[in-house]
Amino acid sequence: MKTLPTLFFAALVLAACDGQKKDSPIDAAFSPEDELIQTINTECFQYLGEKDTVSLTTHMNGTSVTGTLDYQIFEKDKNTGKIEGEIRDGLMILEYTFMSEGSSSKRQVVFKNSGEGWKEGYGDMKEVDGILVHVAIDSLDYENSHSLVPVPCE
Repeated sequence: MKTLPTLFFAALVLAACDGQKKDSPIDAAFSPEDELIQTINTECFQYLGEKDTVSLTTHMNGTSVTGTLDYQIFEKDKNTGKIEGEIRDGLMILEYTFMSEGSSSKRQVVFKNSGEGWKEGYGDMKEVDGILVHVAIDSLDYENSHSLVPVPCE
């Protein structure tokens, strides 16, 4: 009698170990590692002036953007921070959280794709919930902005 449960258990173990695991059609079509590599695209951009430097690193996942933005403008405080936002209609609309003069601040920044890189838009701003935002994104001025051109990421 004891042999029957032992044989049943052995048969069950052998049936469970029938070779390599086969992915279900859903598992085979969805590999999170492959998707991450294909969808997140990291790019770096920079403006190098005589005494000014602006550096932008973007991590794009579909229309979502995260990354870093650093301003080193001559005779002004250095701003270093993180960006988060989206790309919409050729514009990168971002919330910029940065450190300046030892305190953390937030403001909206908008960059327009100029073909050669990204140009920052300037215009009237107002404070909304503690964050400076552009009054009218559609009427920002990009003409007096320097182009942040693609550079190799380090």
